[in-house]
Amino acid sequence: MKIDRHNLKILEVLQTNARISNLNLADEIGLSESACLARVKKLTSEKFIREFQAEVNLDKVRHAEFYVNVALKRQDSKTSESFRRAISKIEQIVSCVKMSGEFDYMLRFVCPDAGDFNRVSEQLLADEDAAITRMTSHLVIEKTKPFTGYPLELLFQD
Repeated sequence: MKIDRHNLKILEVLQTNARISNLNLADEIGLSESACLARVKKLTSEKFIREFQAEVNLDKVRHAEFYVNVALKRQDSKTSESFRRAISKIEQIVSCVKMSGEFDYMLRFVCPDAGDFNRVSEQLLADEDAAITRMTSHLVIEKTKPFTGYPLELLFQD
């Protein structure tokens, strides 16, 4: 599928306002409603749009957010799979990325408070299946620049 200027504009608008009506989206990008809807469906079926979801405003609820660097005992596929299974059971871990460098993974925890984070992270460290050799945690104090969308125009340049 080719990402032309209309498809790019659809992606740019939807990543910041997924609730926009098809009529308003069509008006904003300069297409008919049916053409716009067909493009959104195609972008979704081709997996350029993974999902539509609401971002909950954590500032409205009691929470503590931590980014945690994790080093594993070994860097083989069996250890990685065991680690993935261990973290998949912990609902406070809301995302995980595999990293290059000194640490193997970075986890994002969202917990009700620091005490809950301490309890959960200690359990994770004690879990032999997780195979963690070292963890460092960082409490989020302020979201200085929250996520506002990907720089799609740059990413789709030839």
